[in-house]
Amino acid sequence: MINKVGMFNQPKSYSLNNQPVPTAPQGPVTAPAPAPVDGQKLSSALKAMNNISFGKVTEAKPNPNNPAIKYIQSTEILVPNLFDLEENIDLPRVDTPKESKKLNAAGLNIQTEDIEGNKRKVSISNDRGHIIFVGQVDKGADIPTVEYRQGKFLPEVTISDPALEGKKIKMFAGSKVEGNGFKFRMPGTYDSVDTASEMKNIRIRNIDTDVSFSGRAVISTLNKEPRTLEAVDKYSQSGLQAEAIPGDYADEVKENDPTIMVPAGGFGERFSNMSGVENKPSSKLPTDDRYRIIATTLNMAASGGILDGENDHISYLSQNNEIEGENIYSVNRYKTDGGAIAEGLTRDIIPNDKDLVILNADIFTNADMTRTYHALKSLPDAALVIPYYPVNGERAKAFGLLGVEQDENGNLAIKSFVEKPFYTTDAPLPTDFEIPGDYDKAMDTFDKVQTARNPENEDQFLANPGMYFLSKKAAKVLMASGIVDPSKTALGGDVMPKIVEMCNNGNLKTKDGKPMKVYTVPLEAKGGKPAVWDDIGTAEAYLGLVKDVSRETMLHGTSEANKYYGMPEFVLNDFVRNTDLERGIVFDSQEARTAIHNFEDKYGAHITGNIYLAE
Repeated sequence: MINKVGMFNQPKSYSLNNQPVPTAPQGPVTAPAPAPVDGQKLSSALKAMNNISFGKVTEAKPNPNNPAIKYIQSTEILVPNLFDLEENIDLPRVDTPKESKKLNAAGLNIQTEDIEGNKRKVSISNDRGHIIFVGQVDKGADIPTVEYRQGKFLPEVTISDPALEGKKIKMFAGSKVEGNGFKFRMPGTYDSVDTASEMKNIRIRNIDTDVSFSGRAVISTLNKEPRTLEAVDKYSQSGLQAEAIPGDYADEVKENDPTIMVPAGGFGERFSNMSGVENKPSSKLPTDDRYRIIATTLNMAASGGILDGENDHISYLSQNNEIEGENIYSVNRYKTDGGAIAEGLTRDIIPNDKDLVILNADIFTNADMTRTYHALKSLPDAALVIPYYPVNGERAKAFGLLGVEQDENGNLAIKSFVEKPFYTTDAPLPTDFEIPGDYDKAMDTFDKVQTARNPENEDQFLANPGMYFLSKKAAKVLMASGIVDPSKTALGGDVMPKIVEMCNNGNLKTKDGKPMKVYTVPLEAKGGKPAVWDDIGTAEAYLGLVKDVSRETMLHGTSEANKYYGMPEFVLNDFVRNTDLERGIVFDSQEARTAIHNFEDKYGAHITGNIYLAE
């Protein structure tokens, strides 16, 4: 069953002095007032912004087939053509309370100047003075259009031109685009690897699209439901599940027939420069259009035999009421996916008499979910199993970590959760804090972080990859009155810690009255190899992943020597086909390759670095 749930209200439009900006948050504000902005500078900047769009939602349901309409969030700024600006712009960042949304979240500093007689230079820096983009053009030369978008999670530079035939060159840190009459650069580093010679021996096969598809129980909670529904339908109707490599314990999964839940309700703001009007689960990968980001999770279910081609039953939980039809259930609006899941269990929309497997929708992994499910069924009195993914101390700061303790049998029992800790390898110092008690709290968190070190490698920490395997008993806990408040239920922040607490306090017991336990096991691929797992939530992570998969597949083909073995072969081969590692370019399709050749021929252009060519 695939249930869809929309999670959030639509962004609002704001205006001030005829320029759309956010209004102040309602209610008392405890944060100090920002320093005043120089009035003359602000007036001059506003005069220069005649062709700049401030974030606003112009249509409740944007039409992705109309590229003439530009959609940006309420916290973003769009400059349709950088080289039409006639004045400098300098709007510094203004601090606001954490809960409020700020239009100018990253500052807007654009400086224009004439250099070397007939040349013009445009440079963009952030509020800390770091250069983001530098462009130089010959005045009067025929040049492409350079668009700049900035907001909470991005700067983005895109280049459009008729020669690209509807595609755009998206520049990220470490990229360069140079041609006759122009030079565009985004500072940063890019590690170019010459693997062209190894491409000669790579055979890329075509996928047979005539295989039937089906499955048993997958539930997905969605935002922007129609788009993700379409992505799921494309996968389910194409026969791609036949490409899934069966997991090591697929027979055990099929026998027990757990419910698979796929939370996919976020807006994906960090990914908006890659996804456009899509939400993240429905966004494209550089592969067959039927295999979008959410297909990685559906592929895991297919590897476990849950999507097996015979007994499909896909249901949707919808918070936005954007869709109607069979097996679509409306639930209340929540801030998190956990609230929708809790209501779904309470109302018997989600079966509460089966094991429940919750799989993140926004990942790329070759994990064999059947191995973790086997741990749920075989570890003593297991209520919940959360696989761990080892990360280094710096990367650990971006994840929820699992504090563990070895039990008498040598298994890793989960004792606590630590969400995105600031201190991991180095302890905080008292001099870092001004408010009494903050140092003690930081030290307490730091001590908990140390319990999340990997017993097999002390330099690593045990990160939660957003996968949860719950027994029938634990699933029933989610619907028990008073245990979970759906209005503030985050899976990693509320639901799972509550189950961990109940088990560690002896309040969740088996039928025989024995305390149930929570465990963690390594996230493994088929055969017990360490799985590769990536949260592709940003453009940089997305491009890095595609290039790494391509490099690995060029070296090892689709054999078991490929660290991504377990992914469908056509996915690995499509990544190679749509990547130019020598120049650092990722294409969204083969048509994009043709488009960039046309652009290069027109301008005598040379393109390198972190470049994405897409619609």
